[in-house]
Amino acid sequence: MAASTFQHLGRRTRQAFGLAGLAASVLRRSAVRRFPPLSVDQRLAMLPPRAPVATPLTIRWNDNHIPFVEAGSDRDAAVGLGIVHGHLRLAQMELMRRIALGRVAEIAGQSALELDRLVRLIDFPRATESSLALMPEDTRAWIDGFADGINAAADASLPPEFDTLGVPYEPWTAEHLFAVSRLCSADYAWRVWRTLSPLREDPEWSRMWTDLIGVAAVADEDIPIGADNLEDALPTAFDRAGSNAYALAGSRTASGVPMLACDPHHIITSPNLWLIAGFRTPEITLWGFMIPALPIFGVGRNQHGAWGGTNLHATSSELVDVAGEPLRTRSIAIRAGRKEHEVEARESAFGPIVSDAHAFNIASGTVALHWMGHRPSDEYTPFRNLMRASSWETFAEAIDGYALPGLNMLWADPSGSVGKMIAAHIPQRPLATPDDLVVPPQEAHRQWSRLLTGRELPMIVDPADGYVVSANEAPVDPPVTISLFFAADHRFRRIGEVLAARDDFTADDLKALQLDVMHAPALRIAEMLKIAASDVGLAGPVIEAIAAWDGRYGVDSSGALAFELVAEPLVKALEERSPKRFVSPYWRPFSRLERLVDASPKTDLVVALRGALESAAAPFEAHRTWGNLHKVRLSHPLSKLPWLATRLPTIEFPSGGSNDTAMKSMHPFTQKVHTSNFGANARFVADLSDEDGTWAVLLGGQDGWPGSRTMFDMLGAWRRGEQIRLPFTVDRLAEEFRHVTPVTPDA
Repeated sequence: MAASTFQHLGRRTRQAFGLAGLAASVLRRSAVRRFPPLSVDQRLAMLPPRAPVATPLTIRWNDNHIPFVEAGSDRDAAVGLGIVHGHLRLAQMELMRRIALGRVAEIAGQSALELDRLVRLIDFPRATESSLALMPEDTRAWIDGFADGINAAADASLPPEFDTLGVPYEPWTAEHLFAVSRLCSADYAWRVWRTLSPLREDPEWSRMWTDLIGVAAVADEDIPIGADNLEDALPTAFDRAGSNAYALAGSRTASGVPMLACDPHHIITSPNLWLIAGFRTPEITLWGFMIPALPIFGVGRNQHGAWGGTNLHATSSELVDVAGEPLRTRSIAIRAGRKEHEVEARESAFGPIVSDAHAFNIASGTVALHWMGHRPSDEYTPFRNLMRASSWETFAEAIDGYALPGLNMLWADPSGSVGKMIAAHIPQRPLATPDDLVVPPQEAHRQWSRLLTGRELPMIVDPADGYVVSANEAPVDPPVTISLFFAADHRFRRIGEVLAARDDFTADDLKALQLDVMHAPALRIAEMLKIAASDVGLAGPVIEAIAAWDGRYGVDSSGALAFELVAEPLVKALEERSPKRFVSPYWRPFSRLERLVDASPKTDLVVALRGALESAAAPFEAHRTWGNLHKVRLSHPLSKLPWLATRLPTIEFPSGGSNDTAMKSMHPFTQKVHTSNFGANARFVADLSDEDGTWAVLLGGQDGWPGSRTMFDMLGAWRRGEQIRLPFTVDRLAEEFRHVTPVTPDA
């Protein structure tokens, strides 16, 4: 069920979801049913012939089930896009909605009760009414039209998951869409707090906090998402943790016209977090990436320019110590299966008391969540304005009005401009490092008395070196503290080095860069290990592979395999000799290895390396290449249920890449065969010299319907580094998007 939501819940969570609350219903409804294979034409026959549009619209589809909506007005285009989302991803969207509203236990039973309790405590929809009231009429018409389109698609056909799980359909509204958007705005900092909060009870907390600033692994996407239960999963569930994006000025391209590329990183599952879509009205022609249930294009190109982005890792929240402050209690009714439970939620003037929730791991005190998402703000209008952006100035004007979640946004246009800007409203925090994770009320009041907008934060416009890059790196010279935990700069530096080396890039070159698996810092450590081994005469196939390694995590690389097989025992042995061993488990995996190797005396390094090479010998002989150890698995979330596993397809294949390579593919340090659950999951390239020069591909496919031929059909192109053309010109659209769905106004 529901790709993007199940996917974000993590491995143990997905298993928990499939327990007793679902068993009886699924067994009863699916005992004799299978999900039959369906062609594109069979799936398109399920679309509604009519919808609440003012004039007829057309949806064109290519053989990969990618849609292009042709409409006479903005609102009708929104209806068409809603039809697209409902047709392709309705089951995925349903679970997203249920999580956002705290209604998972209605279908999952007791196993989801704590998740619903946590969600109701956080209260994602809290600012719905006030935020919708901020929206201009045309934005509200866009959102309402999108919801109408979803409902039209649902009226025509419901995905089989609804019947399998016994889920009744409820019409979508603007309120539901807003709740899902707030769920997707969950703050990146929450994963930091969840992991670090228990350490505050340790006598050495002050020393540990100082050591962890800037390198804490819990703040990076490199740490696997897992939870012992549904409640624990939520704080890290929906934040968009990674991504690469870069824009090249004409001085760096073969055509002399800018280009832009973006490859988002997120949870890996099928269906994908993203879907590819486009539309045309008398005003706009646009292609890009959308998140199911969100009527915006996070990555895109219109006839005037292109945009993309990455997660800023901004802290849009504070933990506030509200001991002694006035509190109120509200009662919440949660239905788990057929039984209703009454639970209580405590709140302060700053927000809900999250120290009452196990998921935040706050062992003592009365601590409130002070979150930007509880304030009214309108993120839809900035993205609607972005769809119409025609220059850097109109792009910047749109971005300046955007509040959360924090993003780095990049722009390129045919006139020659490229730039990067922060899309976030940031509290006026001092640049000094705070003393603790939790702040006193007076400090929270002072910091949040004024919010800085995008124009007041660092930006780069038309740089002399001819390119801008974003890979979740720390902004340069910010006027306030935006975050304490940015991603390691390995991807950022690697992409910049590649772009700085040439002035004749083509779109094919940018597609190739999205496949780059070079890790120069790892090669530096490998050189140190080679020297240490040579100095004392250590030999054998493992160290020979490391010595010959070129630093690339290619699927066929024996050097990458050897390096990774050595890393786990080497880290363990060096930590036993390191005074930092109490803190280092909270560092990013590679940061942990790098710091330990750099800080270790040669005698300790040699002893640890000797044991690590012995430990790695057998798995190296068994696996031979990185891809035999490191794999990617695409599967429908319901395949976690044993009685459905054989009825749903699962695809597993060897993968290149690593935690810190441009082609990101997350993994732990391990000697065991493993599958990546996070990394590059979509690719987009726009060559602004060519109207038809836009390309994209998903890891998997467009369709979320079990049995659909287009659930995994882009996988071959993904693995080969190919992308699918998204044309603007009428003739090319007619040629390549040959499936046509007419939609007429309701009678």
